[in-house]
Amino acid sequence: MADDLVERARSVVEALERDDVEAVAAARSARLMDWEPGPWMREAWAPRLEAAAGSGRRVVEGWRVRDGMARFRLEGDGGEAFVTVLMTADGLYGLDIAAEVQDWRFAVCIGCADGQHDELRAFWKRLVDTPLNFGDGYGRAPRWPDPAYPQQLHLDVVVPDLEAAEADVLAGGATKLRDSGTFRVYADPAGHPFCLYAGETRELARVVIDCPHPAVLADFWGGLLEMPERVEETADRIVIARPDGRLPMIALQRVEDYQAPRWPDPDYPSQLHLDVFSDDRVEREEVALRLGATKVPPQGGGCPVYADPAGHPFCLCFTGE
Repeated sequence: MADDLVERARSVVEALERDDVEAVAAARSARLMDWEPGPWMREAWAPRLEAAAGSGRRVVEGWRVRDGMARFRLEGDGGEAFVTVLMTADGLYGLDIAAEVQDWRFAVCIGCADGQHDELRAFWKRLVDTPLNFGDGYGRAPRWPDPAYPQQLHLDVVVPDLEAAEADVLAGGATKLRDSGTFRVYADPAGHPFCLYAGETRELARVVIDCPHPAVLADFWGGLLEMPERVEETADRIVIARPDGRLPMIALQRVEDYQAPRWPDPDYPSQLHLDVFSDDRVEREEVALRLGATKVPPQGGGCPVYADPAGHPFCLCFTGE
């Protein structure tokens, strides 16, 4: 007998592929009742699948990964893609699209003020193709380089034409903060600093994390995300990478008078944080705690929250959650 989980999940994938918004909406669990599938299907589902697998796609196999999690391999004229579907007894509660099966992936979540999600999403979409998340809990804005209003994390983006990219981000609402020659510093419409570097392509190159001791955080994040390579290492800055060199990398940089975030205190906000995705969240939690993470009391969110050894909060989520 066919696995009921796989069949239920397959019906969702097929509805998404035929752009059947009503069928996807009807399949939502109670947890996703506020989610509008139509915009996501137009802005995320089809573009991300086409980038990975091309057009003319079909589901060639599907299987149960664990309770509540099914995965499908789709093939198209441009390659293949993998779709992970999370299901509860009352319906759909999570989706993920990837070009390959890869555990321990991470995504960047950028803090927003109420009502600012759409503005920031539009701003960053014009800058990078990397999927970014946007969440509440923004708190007070950073004032780089004022240590009393720290940025905590920032993003380094490489672009093929610095002048054109600068014109684009300024038109989108960014503020220029500094020209450092080899790179330029800006703030997005919410005040989050980011850097533009010259490169051959346009993509997110590094997630940069402020801390008092880069070596400690390099060991932590390198172990949690299986990023053992150190492509740059000084007393003040360490850059870690995946063995295959795939971007983005993570940089840990020393900051004088470092002030740790105190999530969820809005006076000491995290500004940005990482969502770490795994097929086995229990196993990832064991790794995180062994490496020095601390568990943060729940605040009503979907995924459990932890803090790294420098106090930066991060979430451990199931793939697709």
